[in-house]
Amino acid sequence: MGAYNIEKGVVDLGHIKLPVPDTISPEAQAYLSANPWGDIPEPPEPIPMWVMREGMDQAMQGLNQYALSIWPCEVEETLIAGVRCHRIRKPGAPDATKDKVMINLHGGGFVIGSGALGEAIPIVGETGVEVIAVDYRLAPEHPYPAAVDDVLAVYKALLADYKPQDIVIFGTSAGGFLTAMTVMRLKKEGLPLPVCCGMFTAGGDLANLGDTFNYLTLSGFYGHTGFPVDHPLSERGKFLGDADRNDPLVTPIKGDLSDFPPTLLVSGTRDAVLSSAAMFHRALRRAGRDAELYVFEAMPHGFWYGYQLPETHETIGIMARFFEKHLGLTR
Repeated sequence: MGAYNIEKGVVDLGHIKLPVPDTISPEAQAYLSANPWGDIPEPPEPIPMWVMREGMDQAMQGLNQYALSIWPCEVEETLIAGVRCHRIRKPGAPDATKDKVMINLHGGGFVIGSGALGEAIPIVGETGVEVIAVDYRLAPEHPYPAAVDDVLAVYKALLADYKPQDIVIFGTSAGGFLTAMTVMRLKKEGLPLPVCCGMFTAGGDLANLGDTFNYLTLSGFYGHTGFPVDHPLSERGKFLGDADRNDPLVTPIKGDLSDFPPTLLVSGTRDAVLSSAAMFHRALRRAGRDAELYVFEAMPHGFWYGYQLPETHETIGIMARFFEKHLGLTR
């Protein structure tokens, strides 16, 4: 983005000043006003995300505990089809939820996030439906299709105990992209598709994230904009490796979406991946599919991890009601 100045939440783009909008909650205004990078003229020297894996994973464990303090659940580490997973249950969940299950694919740029349950726990807490959080293999050690292979193995194993109309797949960021890739892989292998999907701050073309990725960051206007996919520090590039980016298994938006499951997409107007989500939503609608897109005012990438925000609780409610509707659960 070049040089910029941030003072009290006002982003100075030279000829344009963007104040924190008063159209969002006071909590969200405070959230956007906090500059995590400090008063610096240039973005910090970038460090490969996978190098920070240990520290980031420890931070995610703290987030898990924070989520559990709001939505008390039982968490059990387990192996499903040889893949490390976490099984999250809500004590005293209604009997109607017992034959339902959701598969959660965590975010983390495909390179971090093992044991991240911060998006799974709230959904269990809100719906009572068990969630299997898949700790898929990570890049750069395990590029595509390793992560999709892991999700596919877990899904196949769950089909032994659950009907496909009782299974949901959802994920944030990297997990959202993996959700679409998994659906395309299931189609190719002739397996039944899940009843619906959640693709949160994600889309169908990982190599080309669209317009917003050129001027927004994952934190809105803080930090540095993302790297081109072929840059040596690009997490997307490390994940894709030598995969054919024109293959619909890799880039679902380039494939046949005519039987894609009903899909919920969520993003924000300060999310670098907003364009990607919007493009995939349009592609699904062009294919005649049931697809809903919610875009939250001024919110950055994955803002629903900020549990103190009213916008977060509204978002989690939207997600929960969408899943419940397609699982045939009524309140």
